[in-house]
Amino acid sequence: MAIQFLDERLSTLLIDSSGTELLSDTPLLIGDIGLQVVAAQLVPEHLTSVRVSLTGIVGIVSIEGPEEISLNFTISIERNGTDTFGFGTVIFEEDVIAFGGGALTPLVVVAGDFPPADVVMAGEIRYTMFVSVLMGTPTLTGPVTFNGSAATGTTT
Repeated sequence: MAIQFLDERLSTLLIDSSGTELLSDTPLLIGDIGLQVVAAQLVPEHLTSVRVSLTGIVGIVSIEGPEEISLNFTISIERNGTDTFGFGTVIFEEDVIAFGGGALTPLVVVAGDFPPADVVMAGEIRYTMFVSVLMGTPTLTGPVTFNGSAATGTTT
């Protein structure tokens, strides 16, 4: 069973560091892609060998200056959720703690998923990326992008 490319998508919220969105403890949708996997249904063995590669970048700046201030925020990715966090299956979650004020280097997110056959049978898998703050008052400045690709098959 040769490896078969299924789909690749890109979601871009901010292309530069011009964002001004204040973050809160309510998760904010910052990336949304739908990967077409219907071609995996053509070969029964492909239903269980689909794998998804997800990458993203998130730029955040603290609006608080004193170095003793810390930020604590979470970046999450859900499979087959909605525009509101908590309605899908969490496949990735990263808690970030940063001490001191100022800009954070844009954070890179790298995640993978092996969706179950019943999810593949639906023909499309939606992935959503969210950010929320647990402590501090940072701004989502950007850049913010979210990418995904899906493949199936094996090399044997």
